[in-house]
Amino acid sequence: MPLTFENFSAWIEVDGSELPLFDASVNGREVSCWIPSEVGKAFVVKFATGRRRHSMSGKVYMDGKLFRGIGIFVGAPETFTLSGSLTSSTTEQPFVFSNIELTDDDQYLNQALAGLGDIKLVISHATLLGRSSQQTFSKRETTGKVHEKSKKVTGHKVGLGAERRVPYTPKMHATIHDVIVNFVFRYRPLDLLRANGIAPPAPRRESAVKQEVLDLTGDSEEEDTRRMKSLEEELEQLRRKRRKTQHDMHVKAEPAVKLELGI
Repeated sequence: MPLTFENFSAWIEVDGSELPLFDASVNGREVSCWIPSEVGKAFVVKFATGRRRHSMSGKVYMDGKLFRGIGIFVGAPETFTLSGSLTSSTTEQPFVFSNIELTDDDQYLNQALAGLGDIKLVISHATLLGRSSQQTFSKRETTGKVHEKSKKVTGHKVGLGAERRVPYTPKMHATIHDVIVNFVFRYRPLDLLRANGIAPPAPRRESAVKQEVLDLTGDSEEEDTRRMKSLEEELEQLRRKRRKTQHDMHVKAEPAVKLELGI
């Protein structure tokens, strides 16, 4: 399920599927959750609105840096997709989960890392002022090296993939007003989320379950075999005892028979 606030909803998709959300919470106008990230996977930010009586803006921040913003006109309910950072009105670099490059160089020790590990969508009221005459786009810089002792080491960061063509998207001028809602997706490797009790443990593999069943069955058969052997030994002891008793009776009975015949 997506994060929701009033008549807005937002989610992250990878390979056309919505990523699971863990430990979602609401704090005033901020709605946040945890999501699993996987290195090399491109992702898109999607959000939907109800009917809009006022124009708005949607801005996406990756690791604390603004990467994309769109104007939202008055209109019917609609879903919007932000898949990358524009490099021109017809090209973009897709958002991709990437590894953080660690360093022991102390010049990186005190760098500002606020927002690292977060994908933040800010939806605000806005006045849209029309297309900009300046259609040049600045290339966005992703997070560089991070000191290995930093408390903000999260394992992953947002990177940008190879440039690709997209439908024509002109730049617009806008005046941003009050914030309606902040959607914050805190991404981490799935193993890290599990280790911290945020995501549920990994499901047991079917092969492991089958192996355990086989092992348990094996233990039961072993126990049955031991019991059968014990019973057979006990039965054999009874048979020997019975044969011995019959033998003794036969030996004792012979003189009596002879005596009886001798009378």
